[in-house]
Amino acid sequence: MKTQSIANFRNGIGNFVLYTPALRAIASLDPSGMVDLCLDADWEDGRKGAVIDLAKKLPFIQDVFLKSDSFEKTYKTWFWTSWSTHGLSREIFSAMKPYQQENWNQNVKHESDYYFEIARDYYGYKGWKPTQLVVPDVEPILPKDKIKIVLCDGSFGDIAIFKKWGGFKDLAKYIKRFFGDRVSLIKIGTSDELHDVETDVNFVSQLTMTQTAKVIQQADLMITTDTGNMHIADALGTPVLVLWGGSILAKNKPINAMHKIISANLNCQPCIQSMKYTDCKNECLEKITDNEIMFYIRKFIAEGRF
Repeated sequence: MKTQSIANFRNGIGNFVLYTPALRAIASLDPSGMVDLCLDADWEDGRKGAVIDLAKKLPFIQDVFLKSDSFEKTYKTWFWTSWSTHGLSREIFSAMKPYQQENWNQNVKHESDYYFEIARDYYGYKGWKPTQLVVPDVEPILPKDKIKIVLCDGSFGDIAIFKKWGGFKDLAKYIKRFFGDRVSLIKIGTSDELHDVETDVNFVSQLTMTQTAKVIQQADLMITTDTGNMHIADALGTPVLVLWGGSILAKNKPINAMHKIISANLNCQPCIQSMKYTDCKNECLEKITDNEIMFYIRKFIAEGRF
């Protein structure tokens, strides 16, 4: 059965993971139990391919396509939000379903709740909030004889200044010095992320997004900044130790998996709301020390909690 519902998305990888509860809600309202996903044809950055890879694995998404001039307007339900819909499709979607939304950074709700409440308040969903969903690939399969710790220091664009920690090189040495061969260190990401960090396994720029999700799913612990991969770990239930910078904690924090947030709690945090990060010296992340991180790693490995 062809779905009569369509949703638009153009944002980050983590934002898409947080979008999935609302997409599941919209799909459940359709007789087919499915929803189509529209991405913008002029969206050219590397996040688009990762989002397509994640979306095509989801059992409630029927088709994924790019907006074009021959875009059909035969759908009954047009799902969009102020934070997920940008570019060429925004005019179409907002015209097909006009309503006024609150600005996400003017409140303290979690981003997944922001999306979901739009599905509830404007589209008629009545049930409980669905969980976030990521479907990993079937490979790669990692050995089971060691404690697997995944490292990630990713981000995108100009907001990298308040998201990247930059201390993973020394941290990796301390972890191996303390735990030795009991631990297998694995690094993930894209481009030249963690290029100077020595690990047992290097998956940087080697995997698709759903293959990366498979690695994260098998990890015993992930140490990361506020990234899309953090939200994938959260959706998959992988414990995460998060090094927090200028993001809005209430909006971006993990909500499913066991986690520990390490933050300097400076008065200037979060800086994304004020845009002061353009002059940021990254002090909030620089104040996070290896000793503090190692304390929680040791506690987690010894006790299974932070």
